[in-house]
Amino acid sequence: MAQNLNKPNSSVARRNSYKLMGLLTLCGAQLGQAAEIKIGVSLSIPPYVIQATNSGLELELLNQALAVKGHTASIHYLPLARTFHELREGKLDGIINIKDGMLDNVFYSNVAITYQNCAISLEANHFTINNIGDLKNKQVVSFQRASSLLGEEFAKMVKANSGYQEQARQVQQVYMLMKHRADVVVMDKNIFKYYLKQAYLEGKLTENDLKQQAICHQIFAPTEYKFAFLSEQIRDDFNAGLKQITQDGSLVALQEKYRRLMSLENEAEASTKLTEPKIIKNDSY
Repeated sequence: MAQNLNKPNSSVARRNSYKLMGLLTLCGAQLGQAAEIKIGVSLSIPPYVIQATNSGLELELLNQALAVKGHTASIHYLPLARTFHELREGKLDGIINIKDGMLDNVFYSNVAITYQNCAISLEANHFTINNIGDLKNKQVVSFQRASSLLGEEFAKMVKANSGYQEQARQVQQVYMLMKHRADVVVMDKNIFKYYLKQAYLEGKLTENDLKQQAICHQIFAPTEYKFAFLSEQIRDDFNAGLKQITQDGSLVALQEKYRRLMSLENEAEASTKLTEPKIIKNDSY
């Protein structure tokens, strides 16, 4: 019996070792040393996170901001709940796309990225959409879990709308709108633009499809996300880096890089039929 009592608990030992590694990262950062920061990322959300190439606006922003203080980011793609768990266990040093209060015992960064959900329709349909209530009689396709993420008014509309559905793969929302299988899609404007171009490049949308003008109805408030870190020093280093890349123009250059990625300019130049359209109207905010 005494031997059993004295035998170390393997799960406790593992947990302690992970916490020790997190402490070593923290100590190194506090001494001003560069560190590899393990960051949990839960979803591939082009153009913000592009898992296939380990790139995206958000990941490049993270890397550039951390690099100001000499740090590097190691990206770990995990389900959302697991990123929370592994951060608490010290297996990760930080996670992206968090709001204040979602986690305890972490240090929140300044606002790192802003998403802008829109109700997107085709101009030819002449829909008047000035508020969420205007969606109630329309065939609406939204992203997964939108009914629980977009507020009480949206949830109320969902319950009253028999034509509402959600899609796990957001590219399907784009197909459904452009092929007239939905009246409205609810999604972030940049995600829409990214998938619209990809659908065209993959031959799933034609040049005639792209001649249809999409409109962003601005009925949702912007969604601001922060990053969360276990180390206060790493959080401070990230904030300092974010401030620097904002002030020196690096962030603007990064945003322009992804604007070009989503643009149809090059495709229009190479085509005798496609005139370069403004992918989505009401996009200047």
